Parts: sequence; structure tokens; C-alpha cells
Amino acid sequence: FALRLFPSAVVYKVARIAMLGVKLGVLVLLCAQNSLYTLLRRYSRGVLREEVSTSAVLFAAEALKFVVSAVLVEAPDALGKAQHKVQRGALADRLETWGHILKTSLPMAVPAVTYLLMNTLSFKAMELVDATVFAMIAQLKTLTTAVFCWIVLGRRLSGAQWRAVIVLTLAVSIITFQRSAATSRACSSASASGAGSGGGVPLTWYFAGLGMVFLEITLSGWISAYFEKHLKNGQLSVWGRNMQLAGWSGLIYGIILYAQFVLAPEEKTTGATAAPAEPRPFLATPIIGNFSIVTCMLVLLGGGGGLLVAFAIKYADALMKTMATAAALVAVVAAEVLFLGAPPDPVVCLAGAVAIVTLQIYGDAP
Repeated sequence: FALRLFPSAVVYKVARIAMLGVKLGVLVLLCAQNSLYTLLRRYSRGVLREEVSTSAVLFAAEALKFVVSAVLVEAPDALGKAQHKVQRGALADRLETWGHILKTSLPMAVPAVTYLLMNTLSFKAMELVDATVFAMIAQLKTLTTAVFCWIVLGRRLSGAQWRAVIVLTLAVSIITFQRSAATSRACSSASASGAGSGGGVPLTWYFAGLGMVFLEITLSGWISAYFEKHLKNGQLSVWGRNMQLAGWSGLIYGIILYAQFVLAPEEKTTGATAAPAEPRPFLATPIIGNFSIVTCMLVLLGGGGGLLVAFAIKYADALMKTMATAAALVAVVAAEVLFLGAPPDPVVCLAGAVAIVTLQIYGDAP
């Protein structure tokens, strides 16, 4: 109908602008979600001192993502045509769709297991490598994602885009170094009379920790390209892939929770002495068990973030998703200065400005 009223060139331009709007909207939402999720997590752990199991929060987020995806998923093309021929109830068609999606979910077990391995490597590496070095190397995820998008997907970047990726990586690394260095100075001055600060790690183990960090960022780049390849192969919608990934991730975190609270229940009661009763902030009010308002917000943001990642990869690509996550660091720094009273750092401000300009350069590059 639109082609009858308007020339095809006009329709194409309007569709292209609409798609660009969707892409930018998803990336902006992902950046905002990452920023708010990071700030709330720091508030929960650093200010409220909540001790909710991380596995429980992640399991709840994956369960939320699974339910939302299951409600909104549509039947794949081939299955939908078959269901049209056989008239049955809506519930029967829905159950058949869910069964088909879960039967073909094995490829999504790869990212679920990879994310678990990445988290394990990160925790172990942080025991062996100081936080500043760990955080700086972790910012190389943008670069490794670009490399694996070229290797796995055959996507070639222009020279200007490669320069933008490298400059963004350097800018975010500078921000991370400055913030980590300031935190380290504060911690060392506060514990000047205390025990050692981790300097007793043997050199061999230190290099092993570095190897774990590099392996973690390599896996991050590879799994981003892998997920994009399966997300865009046309076999399932974004909701279907999210349902598969959430199912496998929920299964993994469920096993971890079972091991923590059933096989080793004594770990649940290591809460030491009871703290004196103090007025708690409103956001610390328990809602379900020991899940406070902040914890429930983290569950919502975690589940929503998983959906946004898939949509960002679907409508943009894995590299743009990673760059949006890097840009979230700039937003977190700005929010800490504006709302949490963190002192502004000129170097961080300049590096943040460079990161923002670099994102624009990447978008405008041929």
C-alpha cells in the first residue's frame, strides 16, 4: 500500500530511518540498564551490606527472562505453517512451540556454560591479580569482540572503525585505571597498619592470573560473535533464543543453588554475630524472603538486561553491544559524581569525553 502512494526510494529511506531509530533505542536502553544495574549492585553490596546469594539473584533473573520469552515467543515459520493446517487449541499450539524450542536448544548451552566459565575465571583471577590490572585488561573485550566478529562472522571493519575501537578501548582503560588507582590508594591508607595487600602472590601464580583474565576476555569476544551468528540465522526469533539461553542458564544456577543450600547448608548460617537493630533504608525493605526492594530491582534489571543484549545483537551487532556496555562505564562515572558524591577526576572526564566522541566516529565511519 505504501509503495502505491510513495516512491520506493522514499519508503526505503523511511524504513531505514525507522530501523536506525530502533537500533539506537535498544543500544541506549542497554547502556542505561548497564549503568543502573552497576550502581544498584554497588549500593546493595557496599551501602546496604546485603548478603543475598549472587546465584539466587542470577537464577531469579534467568527465570524471569524465561517466563517473559515463553509468553512472547512465536512459533518458527515451519512449525507455524504446520499448526495452521491442523486446527487445535491455542494452548496446544503454544505447548508444541515451547517443546520445539526446548528440543532445539542445545546450541544455547554453549553460551550458558561459557558465561559460567567466564565468571569462574574472573573470580579466580581477582584472587591472583590486583583489581586495577584486572579491570584494565577486562576492557579489551571490545577489541576481542571486533576480532572474533571478523573471524567467526566474516565482518570486516574499515580502517576508521578499527581506529575507533582501539581508541575507545584505550579511553575506557584509562577511566578504569584512574578509578581503580584512587580506590587502591583509599584502601591502602585506611589499612596502613593492617596486614599485607595481596603482594604475597608468587610470580608464577600472578602470571597464571593474567592468563585467566586474557582467557576470559577472549571467551567474551568469541561467545558474543557465536551468539550473534545463531541469533541471526533465521531459525528462531529473539524471544526463542532468549528462552533457550535462559533455560540452560537457569538450570546451571539451579544446580549451583542446590549445591550451596542443600548439599552444604552450613554455609547458609555463617552470618556471624547479629547486628544491632538499626533503621534500614526503604529500599532495603524485604519483600520475598531476604529479597529486598533493591534485590528485586536487580532481578528485574538482570532479566531485562539479558533481553536487551539479545535485541542489541539482533538489530545492531555484537560489537555495538560491547561498545554500548563500555559507554555505560562513562555513565556510571558521571552518576557517581552527580549522585554518590565521588570526587570528579579531570583525567576520567577527558577520557570519558574521548570515549563519547569515539562512539560517534565509529557510527559515522564508512
